[in-house]
Amino acid sequence: MQSYELCCDMIDVVIDVSCIYGLKEDGSGSAYDKESMAIIKLNNTTVLYLKEVTKFLALVCILREESFERKGLIDYNFHCFRKATHEVFEVGVNSQRIGSLQEITPNLKAVTHNGTPRNAV
Repeated sequence: MQSYELCCDMIDVVIDVSCIYGLKEDGSGSAYDKESMAIIKLNNTTVLYLKEVTKFLALVCILREESFERKGLIDYNFHCFRKATHEVFEVGVNSQRIGSLQEITPNLKAVTHNGTPRNAV
């Protein structure tokens, strides 16, 4: 429970600081974007590492300080996670679009991800 609260507090701090210092001088733009990240080193040899996954999702990792020395590997794994997450959401959005199109045009045959026709059920 303490780890969960710590992660929630980190997200709150990052959003608050981003809203204060992340906007352009004219107030436009987004304070929190795909380049957003934060690193907090605690005094118990623990590191909190936050990165943006989507506009509404952030990943907070709790790591030992010696594990964080391989930040390149962590960033690569995060990149793979972000890419897979975007693909999942993209498939969901495309499925909703196909479902909406089928309601509008019921004679339209659905296709699978590779483009081959799917048998109507």
